[in-house]
Amino acid sequence: MKLPSIGQLLHSARATFLRFPVVLCDAVIGTAAALLLVDYEGAAQPTILFPILFASILGLPLFISLLLLAEHKMWKSPVTFGIHIIGLLLLVGYGLVIPQDYLNAPGFHLVRFLVLAAALHLLVSVAPFYERGELNGFWHYNKTLFIRALTALLYTGVLWIGLAVALEALDHLFGVSIPGKRYPELWILLNGIFCTWFFLSGVPEDLHALEALTEYPKGLKIFAQYILLPLVCVYLVILYAYLLKVVISWDWPQGWVSKLILGFAGTGIFALLLLQPISNRTEQVWIKTASRWFYVVLSPLIVMLFFAVWRRVSEYGVTEGRYLAIVLGGWLVGMVAYFTVSKLKSIKVVPATLLILLLAVSFGPWSIFAVSEQSQVGRLKTILLRDSILVDAKIHGLHSPVSLEDSKQISSIVAYLHDLHGYEGIEPWFAETLKEDSLGKGLASLGSDVVTDKMGVTYTNAWRSGAGRDGFVFVDVFVDNERATDVRDFELLVRGLHISAEELTKNYPRLGLSCRTSKQLDTITFILAPGIRALDTLRVDLHQLVRRVMDDNANADLTKIPPEQMSVTAVGRQWKVKVMVREAYVKRRASEQKAVWYNLDILYSLNEKEETIQ
Repeated sequence: MKLPSIGQLLHSARATFLRFPVVLCDAVIGTAAALLLVDYEGAAQPTILFPILFASILGLPLFISLLLLAEHKMWKSPVTFGIHIIGLLLLVGYGLVIPQDYLNAPGFHLVRFLVLAAALHLLVSVAPFYERGELNGFWHYNKTLFIRALTALLYTGVLWIGLAVALEALDHLFGVSIPGKRYPELWILLNGIFCTWFFLSGVPEDLHALEALTEYPKGLKIFAQYILLPLVCVYLVILYAYLLKVVISWDWPQGWVSKLILGFAGTGIFALLLLQPISNRTEQVWIKTASRWFYVVLSPLIVMLFFAVWRRVSEYGVTEGRYLAIVLGGWLVGMVAYFTVSKLKSIKVVPATLLILLLAVSFGPWSIFAVSEQSQVGRLKTILLRDSILVDAKIHGLHSPVSLEDSKQISSIVAYLHDLHGYEGIEPWFAETLKEDSLGKGLASLGSDVVTDKMGVTYTNAWRSGAGRDGFVFVDVFVDNERATDVRDFELLVRGLHISAEELTKNYPRLGLSCRTSKQLDTITFILAPGIRALDTLRVDLHQLVRRVMDDNANADLTKIPPEQMSVTAVGRQWKVKVMVREAYVKRRASEQKAVWYNLDILYSLNEKEETIQ
């Protein structure tokens, strides 16, 4: 194979820019915004860079879709320019709803962004071929985009690794100080510019010619037939075994099984779409049989999906995840009906209907966000009315003690509102603002424990109730990063040390330090390299530290533990080490506790004199 010359590469890059100028300008703007956000140092503050970044990311698939639609329909320049202006106005409108104080904004903004990103990528898939016919061209168009996207990501990943190693070499060999943020900035630059440009250079130019293509990549057939389909079979066996268990024991299915059913359905549909062009070949007649039976065996699983989600909704109300599961379950019902009854069986229906569905649930009073917030506010209102905490639409802090179960439910709902939606839905119940800013102008909300305290309810963490089928619950413990940490009397710092079962040992030869964690993640041992002083070790009990923190803060917000409570110091004859736990992820059941992973910062210093430090 003849490799392209530098001149050919430059010519191809120029041709790509002339074909996709709006897309590449959008990529440059989004990349610049991301780089500025990463490079900025100082206190977090509102900035227009967040709306620009999110709108630019959504602009990539949107502008690609509009241009390819215009090319396929052979619209004249004024029409193409007009639809790009409409697209730009839509992005500006979206940018206006993204708060500039994004770091303190409710989490639903991120969820909406992800839903819209998925929808717009589906738009790229269907926009040029939205009309009937050209099924073969539609398939080959998406096949080309799929392979090109994978290739672009592979090349970008390899290029980033190579350049990152080069930067590390400059640091180690020549003593050039490379700030840690340069690595994510390099990743952003390569993905924003190189990856986008490389992908666009492989987008087919003559979309009409794709209808006449007949070749089918052998590698794609192997991937679909020998990787995806066996995975579908594994899912099928597990799900039907669980369905049989549910029927025999006559027990409600777990909510988690809905994720597995959606994964099974998505993988199966994707595999069948990849195999569609060869389904009419005589030697591949099994594909049509498999397709027909796939939708048959999917039907009972969809019923189980609805039962599983309904159980969670009836107990704990609607959330974004449950709403989306219900919507996708309804979409699967439509797909089963269409591919079972319809004679046409157009593969365009799959991405097109999913696109419409995702856009429909992103905005409006019926959106996944509005319905979820209303459901949880309604649940909270019911509990508060029952316990006489909410009287005449106002919170009364003086009331009879509430039960542990009600305390847990109130705390859980308030924490959900804090993280996903903010307190706008319940703020009218209170005599004062629930914002950290006393004037109520900022977006940062009061902590969940503070709000429940205003209700006269003790904030109760979920793990106190022993929830979970096996008695264990996962608990995330965070340090309050807004409070200062005492680093006096220490010389060196190791930031972001991640400890898990897969990463028990960490070595820092330049600092003369090694860290070894026990298999149970209970203790961490620090070893001072012999080249610095005579071998000396210090051990820290992480298990007892986290247990004490959780016990002392049983009724507090575990996401804002004071740094001094999350720190422990070990002192030796020659040196001392201070361990600052930034985040601990543990499983807890009554008195039993199992660590999953930790994120730590390590401070240490050598003693000037080899004597015991008091």
